[in-house]
Amino acid sequence: MMMLKPILLENLQQNVWLPIVLIFSTFGILLALMWKRRESPTNFVLLYLFTLCESLLVGYAVITYSATVVLQAFILTTIVVMSLMMYTLNSKKDFSKWGVGLSVAFLILLLAGPINLFLGSSLLELCMATGGACLFSLFIIYDTWRIMHHCSPEEYIMACIDLYLDILNLFMYILRLLKELQHNQG
Repeated sequence: MMMLKPILLENLQQNVWLPIVLIFSTFGILLALMWKRRESPTNFVLLYLFTLCESLLVGYAVITYSATVVLQAFILTTIVVMSLMMYTLNSKKDFSKWGVGLSVAFLILLLAGPINLFLGSSLLELCMATGGACLFSLFIIYDTWRIMHHCSPEEYIMACIDLYLDILNLFMYILRLLKELQHNQG
């Protein structure tokens, strides 16, 4: 993989349109999936296409990080997700009231991104990475609980995507956090 990194980076620089196409494709497939979520095998084909587009997008994002940071983020994400799943599966708590608070926190995180584009603050980046990792950890608990208690069998595809995106976002925020910590140490 490391031998391919310069080739992939050059490809990305020459084809800056590809990630944009992938982003729009992902949203289009997600909309189609919401519409066709109960129609098998169409829902499986759309899920496969969604996962493929997301994988390529993550690949483009990850290629800019060192292999060590990516491996650390993967291991941390795996440990966090397994721990949160075990906690949620064994908990008797009702997490249904978390939805609104998580949504508000997500909006705040979304607004902080463009603000930091202008400020360029490494402290704000560190806070956003930490906050994002914590937020998506809570989303994993919330969505796992919802799947266990409120999700009908017909909704398994969308539930799968919710959890998939929670885990993916957790990984990306841990990656950003580790990169920022590494940058601050160096």
